[in-house]
Amino acid sequence: MKRSNDARVLLMKMTKVVELSRERLGRRPIVTVRHNDSLGDALETLARYNVLSAPVVITADALDVGTPDDDSNIEPTETLIGFFDVRDAVEAILQAVQTSSAISKSSEPHTSMLFWMRAIENVEQEIVDTPLIKILGYDAELMYTPNAYTSSVHDLIVNGFLGGSSLTRTIIHRVVLFEASGEISNLISQTDVVHWLADHDCKLPDSLQTHTLRDLGFGSDRRRREFVKVDASTATIECFRMLREKNVSGAAVVENDGKIIGDVTNGDLRLLTREHFSVLGLPIAEFIALLHHTSYSGYAAKRGDFTSAFFEKSRAFRQDQMNRDRTHSSAIDPRRSDLRTSGVAPEGVFTVTLDDTFQYSWFSNVNKRRVYVVEAKCEVPLDVVTLSDVLECAAFGHAHEGLHRHR
Repeated sequence: MKRSNDARVLLMKMTKVVELSRERLGRRPIVTVRHNDSLGDALETLARYNVLSAPVVITADALDVGTPDDDSNIEPTETLIGFFDVRDAVEAILQAVQTSSAISKSSEPHTSMLFWMRAIENVEQEIVDTPLIKILGYDAELMYTPNAYTSSVHDLIVNGFLGGSSLTRTIIHRVVLFEASGEISNLISQTDVVHWLADHDCKLPDSLQTHTLRDLGFGSDRRRREFVKVDASTATIECFRMLREKNVSGAAVVENDGKIIGDVTNGDLRLLTREHFSVLGLPIAEFIALLHHTSYSGYAAKRGDFTSAFFEKSRAFRQDQMNRDRTHSSAIDPRRSDLRTSGVAPEGVFTVTLDDTFQYSWFSNVNKRRVYVVEAKCEVPLDVVTLSDVLECAAFGHAHEGLHRHR
């Protein structure tokens, strides 16, 4: 049953984008990367600032147009030419591996861990050195800054993030405000809007926080059919290929008994370092353990006197991640906190049931982007709540409205 959301829709229609921007963003600096940065350098930038994407800019001199006189204090103009997103890194890796001669010449099964690690190692230098101009995408909507004074938050969600009535556009994850000069003045993400909703919708009589996930349409037959999960033993690169094929941003990782033990998202790629791309050949459960220092020992553990150059590389990757976390504490995986424990932050994913009442704090307080819905007694996942789903419920009062399916 769809719920009334008149008060929330009125709130979103009365609030202008510029008001949301001032309230949530202030003068927040915008992280950018340059057109000639390498993919490896760009991934390091995303990890340093704990973001999933960044605008790609090109300066006026690179465009070969007039530059200021030597005595001018005016900086060269930076022009937005696209966005670098972790999904662009996924695409670059898959294309490089699929066209590698190592695949056609290998006699090992293509499901073999060592096959994938060797195939990736064969092309990883080419991948990390690729300039962004060759791989950037455009997961963004543009808004001229003066229009932010007349466009509502409701317009921002429905026609910006959710694609309006378009039959071809997938969900967009950010909207860029730009000036007449082409300069970027601000960037609004789905997370920013969910944070804003968390502050305001909870004060309304029919807040989303008064309804269970079942009431909001989660767990329907259609959503269960479209829910994506991968086996813990699946090669990591195969998991990313599946995410691209299914047009989703993440998937649940399950054991043989079907219980969820973790999740993989495109965002995990930003934690890769240029020396260790071949760990994408590991089983996905082991890859997650390496990234987030969890207890799944898998193949990276040393077993007796047996050693392997690949396993040694995995252990070196684990040490790199630990060193990075100590240096950049903001880069710690945001999914490793659970509000339902008292001050304890266990490892793993955040799970809820269909009969749990929706809470904005699942997303806003612990910076999560995916909350998994499981069977109450057995922790078997059946659905997922994403930021796009939250915006959809806020705008329409129900999940799974419209034809967009990138989640």
